[in-house]
Amino acid sequence: MKPQGNASWWKDSRAAMMLSLGLLCGQAPAAAEGDCSQAIAPQRCQLYRQGALSCQDLDSARRRDCLAYYTPPLNCQRQRDAKRCEALVAAQASCEGAVGQARRQCVNERLPGADCARKPPPCQPQDERCDGDRRRDAGWCQPPVLLGD
Repeated sequence: MKPQGNASWWKDSRAAMMLSLGLLCGQAPAAAEGDCSQAIAPQRCQLYRQGALSCQDLDSARRRDCLAYYTPPLNCQRQRDAKRCEALVAAQASCEGAVGQARRQCVNERLPGADCARKPPPCQPQDERCDGDRRRDAGWCQPPVLLGD
């Protein structure tokens, strides 16, 4: 049998952990509402809010990919494509009044074209290993279709 003192401590620590998780999870709705001044991490809250405004009209299945594409990271220096990252931060700031599809369109107009230099080599017509995604004209430099554009 466990001593009673440890059980009480465990209940208290578990309650404190649940309370802190509740407070942290409460930051996401605050970000969507636009008030990031009371957030623990106001810059992260603001960036999440920008992504959420871009994707609020999509269903939950497409919203995750949309958020990954339109939410700017905190630090562009560590990103693989720093030029696109900096352009996304500037585009989100300049499209502040728009929401949903209009915001995505506004941001897409301000983003640079995709880095076509990283495109995989095209498939030859006689290559049997080529599937539908690696056709010669598969459109590697197009933005993702799933974002409602």
